[in-house]
Amino acid sequence: MNWKRMLAYISGSVDQELLLRNEYLVTENRILIAERQKAMSCYQ
Repeated sequence: MNWKRMLAYISGSVDQELLLRNEYLVTENRILIAERQKAMSCYQ
């Protein structure tokens, strides 16, 4: 495998991993915001 193809493969793998990590963090953030809003409504 030449270095250009290897670099493209590695870059693609990293991009995919970052996209998956970002999706996870967005989902986690939405859950935490919902929990916070629920907790705040109990104090009002």
